[in-house]
Amino acid sequence: MNRKPFGAGLVALALATTVVACSSDDKKSDDCVRASDSEMDALFTKWNDALVAGDASKVAALYRPDAVLLPTLSQPIADTPAEITEYFVNLIKAKPVARMVESHKESYCNVAYNVGLWTINANGADVQARVTWVYNYQDGNWAIAHHHSSVDPTPA
Repeated sequence: MNRKPFGAGLVALALATTVVACSSDDKKSDDCVRASDSEMDALFTKWNDALVAGDASKVAALYRPDAVLLPTLSQPIADTPAEITEYFVNLIKAKPVARMVESHKESYCNVAYNVGLWTINANGADVQARVTWVYNYQDGNWAIAHHHSSVDPTPA
């Protein structure tokens, strides 16, 4: 199957400011870190492992303090550490396990994104969804800056 990433143009546009900031004269090119595909896979695995372990604080700690989470099955946007933690406290009750089904990855200067399809099994039922992860590299670590998941309107 040869599909284009969902919203790749919008994500690239949203990331343009960060990418330009890394290439300005006052920012040396050796200050730029790019994530490999395997590093992005490991970031997802770390997130999923924390979720499966049932530790909402550990999951929330993977997000930047100013991160935005647009959850799959919840209406409110979570945009504070407390709201993100609360979302995962509630989600963990459903014993979720996530699996990436299709993934399109890109990385720029200190910014990486992974866009695709995933399946979340919660309470024994699978939910197919579209997902976007935007990571930011800062202080020696990759952290989630933006996470958006929405139910796939045309599940397989």
